[in-house]
Amino acid sequence: MKRDYYGVLGVATSATPAQIRRAYQRLARQYSPDVNLWEQHARGLFEEVVEAYRVLSNPMARTLYDRGAGQPSPERVTGSGQAVRSTGRRGDDLLVPLEISFQQAVSGFQADVPVDRLSICVACEATGSAHGGMPAPCPHCDGAGTVWHGHGALETSSCPACSGSGVRVSDPCPGCRGRGVAPSRSVVRVILPAGIDTGTPFRIPGEGHAGPFGGPRGELVVMPRVHDDPVFVRRGDNLYCEATVTIAEAVLGARVGIPAIEGESQLSIPPGTQSGQVFRVRGKGVPHLSGDGRGDLYATVRVEIPRGLDSRAQELFRELARLLPGHSRSGARPESST
Repeated sequence: MKRDYYGVLGVATSATPAQIRRAYQRLARQYSPDVNLWEQHARGLFEEVVEAYRVLSNPMARTLYDRGAGQPSPERVTGSGQAVRSTGRRGDDLLVPLEISFQQAVSGFQADVPVDRLSICVACEATGSAHGGMPAPCPHCDGAGTVWHGHGALETSSCPACSGSGVRVSDPCPGCRGRGVAPSRSVVRVILPAGIDTGTPFRIPGEGHAGPFGGPRGELVVMPRVHDDPVFVRRGDNLYCEATVTIAEAVLGARVGIPAIEGESQLSIPPGTQSGQVFRVRGKGVPHLSGDGRGDLYATVRVEIPRGLDSRAQELFRELARLLPGHSRSGARPESST
């Protein structure tokens, strides 16, 4: 099965002749047999590039190719309410960047997003002909796209008058330059699931660019960028935060509140907890995109050292220092307050 000619050249279905020519020149230099003497793979790619350019650089051959070469396709309804068959190729996918907050990413998000895309030309209703008229059958081949030639054993070949398309567009639509699609701005409702992350593409079928000559739309690909959060650090579906505790809570143990997506969660601090110790709270992380379960929340304990103690508090700490085993310093003497 042959590759898509637009994909071979790396251009959009709405590409101009100049863009197609530049893409061909770049790829022809890259895969030329004169440069890649011993690479059979490069020779095959070069032949694909040449074939794609031969078709897409010829306006009539490109029209035939865009119309799907007569392959069956679903019906569409025009602005006048008339049902016609869509014979065009599928439109390109449309990539739309979207910036969202951390809370929107972990909780789910929906919004109406304006997009600039190709839509069916209103003036010609995707026919490519001026005044909405349908292309006329080619008089040379009677719309067959092929002609017979030879003597005795007859052979067929592509019609030279219509390049095998079977139709002639004598008066192209000025609004779409005979392509059946024109730029437009639309609003698309985007619903992102909970757990989306930066760089995770979210595809919406049928909301991309419209295909030429009434072809189906491609996909709308939403590429989110999630803003950093001042409290949480996200790694996959797990969240990391800090829990600040007092010296008394670290020594004696306590139940303290820590930040969570829902607002606050409770964490049990056992006696003798050290600063920097990490605790895991299961199921309090980011929801999985599959919709089944959630990640975990990891809290790093930071013991807060009090400042500005009065003389009474300092005396109590000196007494505590004398009682604690293994913490005396040879020659060390607690500083007195002045």
